[in-house]
Amino acid sequence: MQVDVTTRMGALHPATATGLPILDRMLAGGLRTGTLLSVSGAAGVGKTAFSLLVGYMAARARAATLFASPVIDETEVVARLATRALHRDHPDSRVTYGTLWTGQAWQDEASHGPVSAAVETVVKKVGSMFHVHKCDPFESTASLAATASQLWARHDRVVLVVDGIEALSASVGGDAGRAAAANASLESRVSQVAFELRRIAEEGCAVLVTSQARHADLVAPAATMSADLRNVEGSASPLNERQLALGARPVELLVRKNHTGPTGIVPLRFIAGAATFEERAP
Repeated sequence: MQVDVTTRMGALHPATATGLPILDRMLAGGLRTGTLLSVSGAAGVGKTAFSLLVGYMAARARAATLFASPVIDETEVVARLATRALHRDHPDSRVTYGTLWTGQAWQDEASHGPVSAAVETVVKKVGSMFHVHKCDPFESTASLAATASQLWARHDRVVLVVDGIEALSASVGGDAGRAAAANASLESRVSQVAFELRRIAEEGCAVLVTSQARHADLVAPAATMSADLRNVEGSASPLNERQLALGARPVELLVRKNHTGPTGIVPLRFIAGAATFEERAP
């Protein structure tokens, strides 16, 4: 098979930072065209929040970002991103993304102004670069490839974030018989979808995909880098009162496979109520 390395390997495109310096060093600068980053974890560990944060930071770095999810829609995406912006500008705020999403934060006179400003901040910073795609159940990867190709035509860098690989189905090049065989079982479907997402990456974008922990080994063969997001047992750095009120807890990203640089652990703090992650001391 003949490959044009100048257009297929992404060497001519700069890396897109994830916003997490330790992870960026492991990724040789960040997300790169032609690569697939797989992040697995147990339910509730923060996979959606993590993938959304990385997608937001990619858009901040002026990469056209497509965030595809079967679970959250545009309204919840904006609520999560606005809550993160709110807590960056108002470190003492205790508004959670849940109260912003349901509208309660808008009805409070004390928080209405800051919340409005946070939404405006998100729109201003990533409004033209961040695109949300609410997936239908078992939607084909072909629809994501088509949407990504539209972004390739207009932007130098494209990042595709898929929150929940289990919700997709394989297309296998449009061959109905092969697609039916690939989708016959959950295991074969997840494995085939992972390779199809890798092919989408090789066409001209970087891909981040999340999966349940029990499916990590199904996704890993197609991934450039695989990592587990997991809770930290025992005590870590102490949390203050505000962090505790926002449901903060220590987690870590354990790199299991990496073709681009050193492996290791990224120590993180997941602040659930603020819908964000931050690096912490090991």
